Amino acid sequence: MGKSFLLRLVVLCAIAFMGGIFGFKAMAWKGMTMPQLHIEGRYLVDEQGNKILLHGFGQTYSPWFNEQGSKWNNYDVNACLTYNKAKIDGLLNAGWKVNWIRLHMDPYWSNTPGVQTKGENDISAFSMDRFKTYFESVFMVMAEYAESKGLYVVMRPPGVCPENITVGDDYQKYLIKVWTHVANQVVAKGKKNIMFELANEPINVYGTGGITKYFQDIVDAIRATGCNNILWVPGSGYQSDYRAYVDNPIQGENIGYAVHAYPGWYGSDAEVESAENTGDVAGGGYRGFLNGWCERVKPIADIAPVIVTEMDWAPKKYNASWGKSTTGVRGGSGFGANFKYMCDLTGNVSWMLFTGAEWLEKYNDNAANGNTFLTDPEACVRPIFRWFADYAKEWQYESTDDSKRMTAFTLDGGNVYEMSMGGIAAMPVYAIFADGHTECMTARAQYLFADNTVAVFHNGIVKKTGAGETSLTISHTDAFGTTMSVDVEIKESALFPLTNDGFNPSIWEHGTFDETTGTLITGQYGFGGWQYPNGVDLSAYNYLVVRLKKQQHCGASFRLFDENNYWSNPAMVEFGNNTELVIDLHNLTKNETSTKLNPAHIYIIGVWTYGGGDGVQFDEIFLSNDGKTPATSVGSIIQMPKANGKVYNLRGQLVGTADCLGNLPHGIYVINGKKVVK
Repeated sequence: MGKSFLLRLVVLCAIAFMGGIFGFKAMAWKGMTMPQLHIEGRYLVDEQGNKILLHGFGQTYSPWFNEQGSKWNNYDVNACLTYNKAKIDGLLNAGWKVNWIRLHMDPYWSNTPGVQTKGENDISAFSMDRFKTYFESVFMVMAEYAESKGLYVVMRPPGVCPENITVGDDYQKYLIKVWTHVANQVVAKGKKNIMFELANEPINVYGTGGITKYFQDIVDAIRATGCNNILWVPGSGYQSDYRAYVDNPIQGENIGYAVHAYPGWYGSDAEVESAENTGDVAGGGYRGFLNGWCERVKPIADIAPVIVTEMDWAPKKYNASWGKSTTGVRGGSGFGANFKYMCDLTGNVSWMLFTGAEWLEKYNDNAANGNTFLTDPEACVRPIFRWFADYAKEWQYESTDDSKRMTAFTLDGGNVYEMSMGGIAAMPVYAIFADGHTECMTARAQYLFADNTVAVFHNGIVKKTGAGETSLTISHTDAFGTTMSVDVEIKESALFPLTNDGFNPSIWEHGTFDETTGTLITGQYGFGGWQYPNGVDLSAYNYLVVRLKKQQHCGASFRLFDENNYWSNPAMVEFGNNTELVIDLHNLTKNETSTKLNPAHIYIIGVWTYGGGDGVQFDEIFLSNDGKTPATSVGSIIQMPKANGKVYNLRGQLVGTADCLGNLPHGIYVINGKKVVK
């Protein structure tokens, strides 16, 4: 991560279970040989097949990043090593339960002294000879020291990516040259547990084959040396977007993906930046964060492990973190608690705290809560110290029977979830064990639906796949065969809710939504509306009807996206002077093209405006088969063509025939134009 981060911010287990059920383990390897790690499917595992999650910190070996040049300078290798070894010792002595370190091979060592550069993304001063020299005398020495302390190592190349990179360009050649040398050295020294983060914060990647080809070439060059170490591949958009890899993943063994996460990213909350900043935090909250995470990160986490190699937060007033936000609460406002839950519910995410080691070694958990960076629970250090300690209890390598015996299984929050078709939810369930530690089981529990046509569970997320309601039992079985469960009801909710919970006014630019009046005021050239990260199928309906309470005067247009990307080409319908739009879903074309919109998979729906003013005041929005009345009303369904014995639900969808009514879930149906209650 470069010094320009703040400018860029706006752009954007436990034990092995009996009965063949594996949990996660974290490691305390001090005094023993560190198990060799590798990747199987979507998990990081050790030689015994135990699923592993890593939690760590980072170091950058340059004077500026080591307390702004106050500790050493002038290419003093010994002073650099002495300082940074002492920081590792200090934070471990402070009680930090960490098991990996991100090691930045800073360009301070590999750039030719005296040659001016335009920033960390400028490789014009790079010297391969200097890199080889200091790789041996600084970076490898620090890697070996970290390993001696029981820490796995993830190496990061010098500097950051230029804003625009292209397959075959000089930067790709530079990365290949750097990693080929590192791989040869790692193989020669037998360092199988040193991992590589292939680049730092790519933004835009061009050229034939795109980002996959760009990094596949680097992977292939590393593998050609005989090095089969774990490689962590970055995504685009400053390591925030991994959708391009889902259909075209990197090929080969031991491939995972390196993610960055900061306040304001993925729809999460960040401290409001303004001249009269009062410390307020705003953004998409928990729901916005969940939607953004599931859109950009979780698709790749469904097929490969993820490691978050940059992340921190604190209120701006402390001037001690890259990210500006609060810890908040899981399921509510703030960044930190929701970030942790995103990792826990995904189930295969390792992560680290990017705050400098000089802060971490000063931390004292016995100090009272206060108004400093190290004592404020709303800043990252205090909660993460305790979370890491909990993870270490949960994943101790040699555990006792008490740590395996479940005493309670709880659902955090209410047990009724209102979800619209295409919606997602993470249901936070926790197991409490006899030794007192608690584990998040959201990703690992068993989910049994009364009707699996209504909703399904996949890797931590419940998806509403169809209309209707269903009950759900979530359970977990411990190592002794004891099963505990909780029950959840999934209710039908509006597909287009005009509520603060269901409407996102800040899909692009910061906007506001007043649910009491139904008023959306977007930011300048902003967009607000509804998001469906897994897509929603509207093909069974003829029309979408949008009604306003009064004329708008902000250039509003209604837009529908059939790609999961706000920057894709939507279908657009201008409001003009109209207060009602009747949108023919089957005859929409994308803006300024002849390509038809596909209503079978809609991801984003909403309104674009110039911003400000009185905004757009919604009256109602609904799907319709006749262009006048909601399709969910019985009146509109009765008008459907009658067919002997055919059964329709209240959305007008054919669900079977009368002779199979007994197999359908309880509810209201329409047969031959009449309501039937089962």
